Amino acid sequence: MLISLRWLRELVPADAEAAEIGRRLTARGLTVDAVTVEDDDTVFDIDVPANRPDALGHLGVAREVAASFGLTLTPRPEGPAAEAPASAVAVTISASDLCGRYTARVVRGVTVGPSPAWVVSRLAAGGLR
Repeated sequence: MLISLRWLRELVPADAEAAEIGRRLTARGLTVDAVTVEDDDTVFDIDVPANRPDALGHLGVAREVAASFGLTLTPRPEGPAAEAPASAVAVTISASDLCGRYTARVVRGVTVGPSPAWVVSRLAAGGLR
């Protein structure tokens, strides 16, 4: 799993050097196999064990970093709140004994086009195009 240090620092205010963050992640069971510098970012290559699905993303790894340094995780900003009429989407749970909760959200006004530079850089840091 490739994790961007710049993105981690947006989620948790850890001012430690990359080597120290990597050491602490490894001590917590998220083995840092490699640390590389790409453009203006440092990227951790983390071996996430099968029993740690909570660490399969930046938010989960940021929780580990926050816990290891005794810091508070910075909450992610919520999207714009808009009330959609109840008739905008219809959800029927046919087996309520198997589905205790289901949520839905209507998204409007999406324009397909080139991604902003910050999205491109985050995806590239994670090894995606």
